[in-house]
Amino acid sequence: MSVLPAQHPVRTWLWHHIFILIVIALSFLAALPQLTSQSAILGVDGLFHFNRFYDIAMQLKHLNFHYFVAPYEYQGMGRMVNSIYGPFAAGLNGVLLLLAGSYVKYQVLSRVILSVVAAECMYVALRRCRVTNLTAQAIAILYPFTYQIIMWNIRQSFMSWGAALMPLGVMVGVRMLENREHPINIWQTAVVMALLTQTHLISAAQIALMLLLYAIIAVRRLPNRRDFLLKIGQAILLYLVLCANVIAGLVEIFMGNRILGVGQVKYPGENAFNVLVLHRSRYLILVVLVASLVILLIGWRKLSFSTKVTASLGTGFYVLSSVLLPWDTIFRLLPVISFIQFPSRFMAVGTVLLLVADGQLLSTTILGRGWNNLLRLGIAGLGVLLIGVNGYSTTQHTQQIFAVPRAIYPAQKYATKELENLRTAFNSSNLAKPLTLATKSTPDYLPLQPNYKPTDNVFAAYEELDHVLYHRGGPHLHQTIGRHSTTLRWTGTKAQSLTLPVAMYRNTQAVLNGHAFQYRNNPKQTLRLATVQSRTGQNTFTFHYQPRLISRLLLWVTAIGWLGMIIWWWHSRA
Repeated sequence: MSVLPAQHPVRTWLWHHIFILIVIALSFLAALPQLTSQSAILGVDGLFHFNRFYDIAMQLKHLNFHYFVAPYEYQGMGRMVNSIYGPFAAGLNGVLLLLAGSYVKYQVLSRVILSVVAAECMYVALRRCRVTNLTAQAIAILYPFTYQIIMWNIRQSFMSWGAALMPLGVMVGVRMLENREHPINIWQTAVVMALLTQTHLISAAQIALMLLLYAIIAVRRLPNRRDFLLKIGQAILLYLVLCANVIAGLVEIFMGNRILGVGQVKYPGENAFNVLVLHRSRYLILVVLVASLVILLIGWRKLSFSTKVTASLGTGFYVLSSVLLPWDTIFRLLPVISFIQFPSRFMAVGTVLLLVADGQLLSTTILGRGWNNLLRLGIAGLGVLLIGVNGYSTTQHTQQIFAVPRAIYPAQKYATKELENLRTAFNSSNLAKPLTLATKSTPDYLPLQPNYKPTDNVFAAYEELDHVLYHRGGPHLHQTIGRHSTTLRWTGTKAQSLTLPVAMYRNTQAVLNGHAFQYRNNPKQTLRLATVQSRTGQNTFTFHYQPRLISRLLLWVTAIGWLGMIIWWWHSRA
């Protein structure tokens, strides 16, 4: 048998991607405590995301596809979430949930997939930033076990999925400074930003801010500024094509509706990075920050301009995330930025920037072999620490189903028997059951009554939705989800006013007992839910959502745009 030559494509590919196998093994090893205990970990947003992914899984299972509204989540109340909240990432996680068959297996599978995505994106970014293969692989193995990624495992923070893609954004920014002839690749820039937008809007907004800073620095150094700005404009246009479906979702949800946004944080300064109040896995943030800064400071004088900018921006984003800024005052003066919710989110971008700068330094010879070997040894030690803490955190959280008290609403104490039933339900193949045993009435993106004031009780919507969904009382509702509509049937014992768990957006159309249902505002409600006059005997309420023509056209624009991108990419490789 002949030996493969050194430059054989298969051998080259395996050599460059051996780190993926290591990441899979380490991720699986860190997840072993959860597999052995067969326990789901419910973080603060766990039930919200489980409902989103359950809807996708059921749409795929029944081949009953609805884009703008979710017919299966939250007891099929016809709400809009996935159409604006990371539709591509929601689709991927829905597929993973369907394949896994239970929430425990899904959590382990999604952890491994997320780790692979984070590692591959970091590796690609580092290699494009001219980092040596060995150094790139080492940092790529380390990255999936940093704080912003493992938050998916223990809190179900969806920003972890955005953080996994962030290295690609840094790659685009570094190119602006290092490639003076072609600082902008239109296709690359548009696709990277589109993937981020299709995954997590806040992550995309942070990377957009970072790229703006890179562009401001680059435009002052480039000889052909006009061409640079023109290509940025072209990249933005292509990006809009690739994200037209998200635009369509925003059009549908915000035009003609008053929408309850994400939960408002009353004191954002308490959610900023503060080294004095770190606990548990948050110590990883400080470890990575200190290690990165030490590495960069050792060789700062000899660093290239590009690496200095990347390191400086990374440090700047850490400052942005910290209590050094008066965040309470900033949120009060600029309420438009309240969608950020937690200033600590800026740490994700800061971590990626610093790790890329570290990789660029370690790939040079400016420090000599001794220093480089010592620093690489330090990177390896840091990786072992991160992986160890990751496994320890998993062990701690699998001993209790609820990682944080806010995982359910309203907060309640569960008896030992109830906890065991809940643990069993999340490990069963019945994907619907655990979503009713443990509830969190998250009202994000639901329509509000026109008389609602932002100063009203922030928990009023939670209380109202919890009552209508889970503690409604009254007649039992039998639900049938059809191809184009959802039907509720019940038997009334008397004529009465009844609030149904149906979100009434402007374009939600309904029929009550054979007659067109005309929604009337109810000043006693916070949310715009369907209130009907139930009669004695059989009652039927059928509703569906009718999107605007422009929104349907935008979906086709996105589909054609991505298909064209795939065809172009395939032919460019040939």
